[in-house]
Amino acid sequence: MNYLLVAGLMMWSAQLLSGCADSAFVEEYEYEEGAESSNDEQQQPLSDEVSKRLETVPGVSEVEIQVSETDASNRVYFFFVDQLIDHNDPSKGMFKQRCILRFKGNDRPVVLYTDGYNASTNVDRMSHNDIELYLNANYLEVEHRYFGDSQPEDPDDTDFTYLYTDQAAADLHAIVTLIQQHLFPRSNKWVSTGVSKDGITSALYAYYSDKNGWDDIDFYMPCCAPFITGTPTSCCNNVIGKYVAYTCGKGYPVGSIEEQAYRRLQAIPVAICTNKKLRDACLRELHQRDARNYMDIASIFTDSLEQAATAQAVASFYENMAQHFSYISYALWAKYVPDPAEAIAPEASEDEFNNLVNFIHIDNDGLIELIEKETEAVNETRSPWTDKDIVYYRQADPSFSYYIQAYRELGSYCYDLSRVKDDYIGPKLAELVPYYLSIDYSLGTRYAGQWDGGKLMTDVRNWTKTVSTKPILFYYSYNDPWTGAAIDDEAADPTRKVWKVVNLLGVHNSKFLDESYCDEAARQTIKNAIRTVLGM
Repeated sequence: MNYLLVAGLMMWSAQLLSGCADSAFVEEYEYEEGAESSNDEQQQPLSDEVSKRLETVPGVSEVEIQVSETDASNRVYFFFVDQLIDHNDPSKGMFKQRCILRFKGNDRPVVLYTDGYNASTNVDRMSHNDIELYLNANYLEVEHRYFGDSQPEDPDDTDFTYLYTDQAAADLHAIVTLIQQHLFPRSNKWVSTGVSKDGITSALYAYYSDKNGWDDIDFYMPCCAPFITGTPTSCCNNVIGKYVAYTCGKGYPVGSIEEQAYRRLQAIPVAICTNKKLRDACLRELHQRDARNYMDIASIFTDSLEQAATAQAVASFYENMAQHFSYISYALWAKYVPDPAEAIAPEASEDEFNNLVNFIHIDNDGLIELIEKETEAVNETRSPWTDKDIVYYRQADPSFSYYIQAYRELGSYCYDLSRVKDDYIGPKLAELVPYYLSIDYSLGTRYAGQWDGGKLMTDVRNWTKTVSTKPILFYYSYNDPWTGAAIDDEAADPTRKVWKVVNLLGVHNSKFLDESYCDEAARQTIKNAIRTVLGM
């Protein structure tokens, strides 16, 4: 299989205003003595009272300050904390885990952002989280083990021996405990949050805190976090795929642009399957864009190449739609969805036809460019993954460790082609082709037997509905494909301080302060929950 396709499929997996600091704790920017500014001399690192305080915390090292080039008031502290490689066996030693701090004040709340991936190392690429802004809070971010510079084992290792969710939760508990002992007391209000896989990490931190009796956090707010149970034998299922195919864009008023676009989106996969001219054009485009993967499919389905490639083309269409719904407001691009019936009609112009073909294959960059314009080949079957493959992709793709987590505990998705299973490709290929395009097929032979059968995600779902004692709000956006794997509605029970909010306007992010990203009802529910739990 084409491993880069796996990376592409998982990446839409995954990533995507302050008050004054305590004047007694933060001084004006200053250089260490002897660090005179010069174009010819390298300046010494910035130092202030916060960095000096951090340097006194046991196990903290390599404290570095970055100041935004565009906002001098935005200064961020990067540092490492000594962390146990194996929380079940301290004799295995320690590794250094990257942390990030944006300081607001000694007595201000603390927002813990639970990274599921690698943390940013550039202050100007770090956005402010909405709950951080709402609470005017300190911001603490922890990089996930096995990502970025937080490596418990040699990056050339291919076993990922300690890449499990209980270890990651224990990382957070250890760091929060350390920071509460030496920097911000437990008596401050503490909130844990994250978006997408970061949100999964936050929810799992709450889950393991309940199991282990940890009392670190006052309120958890995982955003857009999917909980994919897979199947007993596979990390993949099609709950996300079904949501993309049937729910995203649905439910708008009859006659609206969004409702019209939804009907067209439903018709496009059928048109690909049933109209030979459109099918041929899509297959040519697919081959040109991804010859390697096209030929992989050809090598697997030798007796039904055209049908299998058609299924691949439909899956590619759904992949693009998932990207659009995840990261671009539907209201911005619904009007660009072409009518397939008009485009394939005999009297249609070539421009109309080509516009449909282009839309089927347009990626997010192309769609954004389209919106902004108006507003201003290898034939071989890959063998199972080798150590060399693992090392290469681990180095080339910062998110690669996620694929291992998905295969072991977090689950993955495949696209749902049931809408077109009777149109040319047939039910068997509609089921098999998405599977062979998924992470399950590509990594299955390498990490066979490591899938937990969906136990963790099932346990987490049941925990939210029954025994959770942690105040937690699950925040989703209606048109976000990952909402297809949201927690169950019956988990929401404000009397147990468990909320589920589905925002009608949002995309795959945590924005609830901006009315263009969050409807009023969702925004008020979030604020009321914060007030209920934190008294703020």
